[in-house]
Amino acid sequence: MSLSSLLIIFSSSFMALFPVINPLGNGFVVNGFFIDLDPHQRKTAIQKLIFNYVLIGIGTLVIGHLFLLIFGLAIPVIQLGGGMLICKTAMELLGDSGSSDNEEADRKIDSSKWKNIEQKIFYPITFPISIGPGSISVIFTLMASASIKGKLLQTGVNYAVIGLVIICMAAILYIFLSQGQRIIQKIGPVGNQIINKLVAFFTFCIGIQISVTGISQIFHLDIL
Repeated sequence: MSLSSLLIIFSSSFMALFPVINPLGNGFVVNGFFIDLDPHQRKTAIQKLIFNYVLIGIGTLVIGHLFLLIFGLAIPVIQLGGGMLICKTAMELLGDSGSSDNEEADRKIDSSKWKNIEQKIFYPITFPISIGPGSISVIFTLMASASIKGKLLQTGVNYAVIGLVIICMAAILYIFLSQGQRIIQKIGPVGNQIINKLVAFFTFCIGIQISVTGISQIFHLDIL
């Protein structure tokens, strides 16, 4: 497999996952939970959050095919449905003013209730706020697109690239949460919105391409 093919898989996976996982937007929301924690508590909470985040993302990647076998789903159908989901997510992000994130970020917690926050780190802070059902669905879609029939090694390499993208998403969220208020002040809500809009447009195009690929395989067409 050529390096260019791996770069295409990486960039496509990144663009597809970024608006769904939305580490920047979710960072504002999660900061609403952690804002009153002292530095040590905040560091501990962020580390646990990132661990759970990677566990869910990579876990989905590892056992995804098992779920496909259990429910009897075909890869082209996953491609079609997942592509439509990506397009829908991109459209929602393009039309979103970001007010809902601001409302969620307004939630404040008392630093004396560390135990209460600790119990919430997995649910709902990690799942479904930081990485939710939509993100898992997109990972399934990316797996379907990266699967190559009869080439187990190449498929494994493609999955490893997707896993690297998931880790990159976790790293972005970690940096955002670690720097917290400093990043928010520098980027600002307008800068965050501009980044999300640009990513959403390219993601919409990727969603269309994945859907068309699924249709071509279902109906045995040579579209692309």
